[in-house]
Amino acid sequence: MWYPPTTIDMLEHRFTKLVAFATFLLLVIGGTVNATGSSLACPEPTILCNDEFFPTMTGGVLYEHGHRLAAETVGILQLILTVLLIRRRPQLKWLAWLLLGMIAVQATLGALTVYYLLPWYISTGHLLLGMTYFATLVYTALLTRPAPSVVELQQHDRRRAELGSARRWILLAVATLLVQLLLGALVRHLGAAMVCLGMPTCTMGGDWWPEAPVQHLHMLHRAFGVVVGIVTTVAAIQIWRAAKSWSGLRLIALIAPVLVGGQIVLGIYTVMTLRSVPVAVGHFAGAVSLWALWLSALFLTRARVGATGVIHEQQPANRLSKAVMS
Repeated sequence: MWYPPTTIDMLEHRFTKLVAFATFLLLVIGGTVNATGSSLACPEPTILCNDEFFPTMTGGVLYEHGHRLAAETVGILQLILTVLLIRRRPQLKWLAWLLLGMIAVQATLGALTVYYLLPWYISTGHLLLGMTYFATLVYTALLTRPAPSVVELQQHDRRRAELGSARRWILLAVATLLVQLLLGALVRHLGAAMVCLGMPTCTMGGDWWPEAPVQHLHMLHRAFGVVVGIVTTVAAIQIWRAAKSWSGLRLIALIAPVLVGGQIVLGIYTVMTLRSVPVAVGHFAGAVSLWALWLSALFLTRARVGATGVIHEQQPANRLSKAVMS
């Protein structure tokens, strides 16, 4: 028998959303560190900065050490979330340990990035693992929602059947966005952000494909941004047409083209403003937001929902009567 969820039933779900939001902020702060050139403002690969835990927070130290403090906060939140999942959602124990392991590896990569003076392959791995950890948190938030009623499950099945082949466009949107995130990470960490100052061509003289490999990388990132824009727009149209009774999914279909349009504009202005910090950070924040949006659509439309919700075997009599009456 299904019972309406209590506040305690929602604990892990709400806390997972809190950790996901904190991780979103951490990713954006990390983008600020790179855009301001502050990655080595704290030379120690530890929690200290210039041999102090609370150094003077000015200049690059503000961004770099602020990023470390934010990362430590997320690490503590993740530790609490892991304990919550293990104690209250034993069927998600594997996910609890996976998340904790990911945050530990992420911290190690962050330390190695500083220790080895920003090698591109470690820095890129650090960014991509951060995005993967964020994606896993979004998935965990969905899994920890209260168990759906039979009616809600039937409604989900109807909506998913109604969506039909349009879900393939969600998968394609996620896949193309993942490639673009990889290209963007390489552009950032190989110093290719400002190697093409023309628009739309690479050089001011009108050359589309100069000889330097870093310029090729930059132009590939631009070109694939157009691909992401096209795929996102087509996917949104397909979802809007198919998911007539799925208001939440249709809202995603409305927001996605707006986000991708903003991303293209911010990408252009990043070059035109010679990588202005607010513009560059906004561009990265938009990428993280689009990533979260399409992941939400992907996870919401999967075959099973709410299979891990907390359902108590014994319920107070007043709750049982309310459930029967409803």
